[in-house]
Amino acid sequence: MGNKSSQDDKVRLFEDDEENDPILDELKLVLIGIQGAGKNNIGNAIFREKVFTFWTSYKSDYIKEIRKVSGTRIHLARTPGWKGELHRSEKARREIVHCVQSLYNTGPHAVLLALKVNSELPESTISTLERLLTDELWNHTIVIFTHAERLGHCNIKDYIRSTQLQSLIEKCGQRYLDIRKNDGKQITDKIEELIIRKNSAIYFKLSEGEGDELKAKLSDWQDRVKRIKSKIASISAFKERLLSNPEKQNKDKKKLLDSKDEKIRRLKTIVEENEREIKRLKSVRTQDHQDLTEKDTEIKTLKQKLKEKDTENETLNKKLKEKDTENETLKKKVKERDTENEELTKEIQILRGKNRHQRPHAGYRNKLGQDVTTVNSRKAKIQFEVSSNGSALRNWSHTLLHILNELSDDELKRMKYYLKQNEEYRIPMSSIERTDRVDLADLMLKQWGKLQSVLKTRDLMKKIPRNDDVMIELFTPVLKEIGETW
Repeated sequence: MGNKSSQDDKVRLFEDDEENDPILDELKLVLIGIQGAGKNNIGNAIFREKVFTFWTSYKSDYIKEIRKVSGTRIHLARTPGWKGELHRSEKARREIVHCVQSLYNTGPHAVLLALKVNSELPESTISTLERLLTDELWNHTIVIFTHAERLGHCNIKDYIRSTQLQSLIEKCGQRYLDIRKNDGKQITDKIEELIIRKNSAIYFKLSEGEGDELKAKLSDWQDRVKRIKSKIASISAFKERLLSNPEKQNKDKKKLLDSKDEKIRRLKTIVEENEREIKRLKSVRTQDHQDLTEKDTEIKTLKQKLKEKDTENETLNKKLKEKDTENETLKKKVKERDTENEELTKEIQILRGKNRHQRPHAGYRNKLGQDVTTVNSRKAKIQFEVSSNGSALRNWSHTLLHILNELSDDELKRMKYYLKQNEEYRIPMSSIERTDRVDLADLMLKQWGKLQSVLKTRDLMKKIPRNDDVMIELFTPVLKEIGETW
């Protein structure tokens, strides 16, 4: 007995020395499960002492315990269980959300879902958990089967395949383990390995903070690899010390060495997996950086273009404002010219009326002729200015009336004569005989249209003839607009 105790103490001494260099300094866990699932057994196995008792099961609030185990400070929050389906227990739902979301500043490393062998987890409970904690929950969940001794010779993999639990295990990324009575150190080691093997962030955080998330992930994975390599070195050193022990070989020592070799192999596999993920994250980050640089350049270019467009719009708005002011001025001017034009028309009619009813002496006739010529020149000038301020063709009806008003009675007669005699004008004789200047202008426009009436009226003026400056000035704007000349 004494010798065996002495050997066990030495082995334990070496083991404790190795465990003083843990992979994770802290382990933050949340334990959930239905009533009677064996949460107390799991908690006690993790702490390697009886922390949770029978009376703990009757607590309606979560219980948090902290212990240092093999160099790792373990925080474990045991939540109250629920009966039947989780959505029926408001208290259990509230405690689970609190422990996962608020209890730890960083969030927990893992959520441990206790499930007793030969029991199932209803789909409604799975849906409730996803609704409470999002489907991201499964990236951080480890399913722990309790009372595994009831399986007898059946292993846990075969058991899972024979039940409806396969989809749940797949959701959790195949992270599961089973415990039997008196399982101690094994469960803590397995939980730690499953955590560092997660293909996700080390912590389960429901709401990510601002910042470079990819950079944080990369740093997390690099720190993980560094710790695992340190652990491998620590185990290797432990093996060296154990091999150098002068005690003769025995089965316990060989068994311990074999277990350490197996653990080193598992950890090296995890390192390879993590290093592949680090390489992928670096590649993604490099690509993201390139994309971000390109986007920044594109944004700068767009901002420059936007600035140029703003300047251009500002210039156009300024010009538009100037044009609006100019148009208002022109409208006012046109209105003034129209008023003056009407007054001049009346004055011409008065002067011609006097000319028809009186036989003035030669001097008076000369003066009257000069007055009419002066008025006509002013009238033509006004018409030219008005036409040049707008569309000459659009104002042609107005201009045509002024042209006809420029004709004396004899000139008008000659014009009507040509209209009747020349078939190209195609105006019925009955329509011409007794028309005044206004009706004649309207008839010409209706019969010929604006464009043809300009050209035919020009030709008629040449035949009368009226080739004077006044007439040419009246025609010039509209002829210029339609690409014709006098």
